[in-house]
Amino acid sequence: MVKETETTQIGLRIDTNLLKEIDEMAEYENIDRMSWIRRALATFLKGEQLEAKNEAIENYVELIIDENKLKEILALNEIPIDLKKAREETLNKIKGGKKYYGKHLY
Repeated sequence: MVKETETTQIGLRIDTNLLKEIDEMAEYENIDRMSWIRRALATFLKGEQLEAKNEAIENYVELIIDENKLKEILALNEIPIDLKKAREETLNKIKGGKKYYGKHLY
């Protein structure tokens, strides 16, 4: 049995040329326009969410966000050891005054 999800109707203005392209893709895939738009939005959103998670990992390693924020974003109980080690390497580069992104940090 498929679980029904709650939906909300929205109004959306779309560029005429974009709508034409959407209609062409929907016809090609033999689905209706709204089904194609819903699927495209869901696919796009999943990609954006993945990108945001990857950016959060980079920000953690680069000391931009702390451990608690990363755990919150990724819904983790514990930070993986490889990420902790990568963050530690960043700290060591800064402490050692080594070049970091082409700049000397002291």
